[in-house]
Amino acid sequence: MNFGITLPNFGKYADKDEILKIAASAEELGFESLWVSDHVVIPDSHEGFGDVFYDPFITLTYVAANTRNISLGTSVIILPYRNPVVLAKMISTLDVLSEGRVILGVGAGWLQKEFEALGVPFRERGEMANEYIKVLKVLWTEDNPSFRGKYIQFSGIKFLPKSFKTLNTPIWIGGGSDKAIERAVSLGDGWHPVGLTPKELKEKLVYADKLLKEHNKDNFQISLRRNLEITDKDISPGDTLRGPIEKIISGIKEYKALGVNHLILHFLSGTSEGVLNAMRIFSKEIRPLI
Repeated sequence: MNFGITLPNFGKYADKDEILKIAASAEELGFESLWVSDHVVIPDSHEGFGDVFYDPFITLTYVAANTRNISLGTSVIILPYRNPVVLAKMISTLDVLSEGRVILGVGAGWLQKEFEALGVPFRERGEMANEYIKVLKVLWTEDNPSFRGKYIQFSGIKFLPKSFKTLNTPIWIGGGSDKAIERAVSLGDGWHPVGLTPKELKEKLVYADKLLKEHNKDNFQISLRRNLEITDKDISPGDTLRGPIEKIISGIKEYKALGVNHLILHFLSGTSEGVLNAMRIFSKEIRPLI
């Protein structure tokens, strides 16, 4: 089981020094991946993200230049927000410059007023996401790429650089709905839901496993993003990864038994130093017992 860390490209710790401090510490402590989130604008009516939201790709480029081996992921890029040809160029460039460290997490999106601000049709987001994933794959794999879809058409072009590795940059598809699972199995290399309890995940995996068998798909990744908080007392009995160390170990073992390959952790703490300390505790006291 691999473990990743979210970076503060938004919220109260959104600062270049804090981002780099957490990234460097994560690599030193043996975490396998670093993850950033994606919003372009935040409607006034929506609270909870803080005032600053750094661009995910520029943030990862900054992090890539200051780390060596740790993977760089997006959790998740909202596909309909960006022209997929331009997006493909940004991702493959980052992948080459980082020597194949990119994991592309993508989703269809959910925040309607943000779609409206960007002039993107909210009701067509699922259809757009499906088409854009196909565009990315064509551009990354074909020597003379061409595509004719509802939203994107091109032919007679060259596209370089390709992904660093022979295969595509891995695409993990976010969302907890049946539609998201269908998109992940049919078009992606992994499924990346957020916040599911072991019970919820187990129920969703019944459908995912059925689809995987129908598609005869191997090496499919199950990735989960979850909040984690280490406390002396069990202040949140219903939350698997918030409480004493023993409870967190038990919760992670549940996810591992269900087939989670990659657990992405968003550490909850009152201070930036508290996040770093929680990362150290996880690395030294929790991970060895998983």
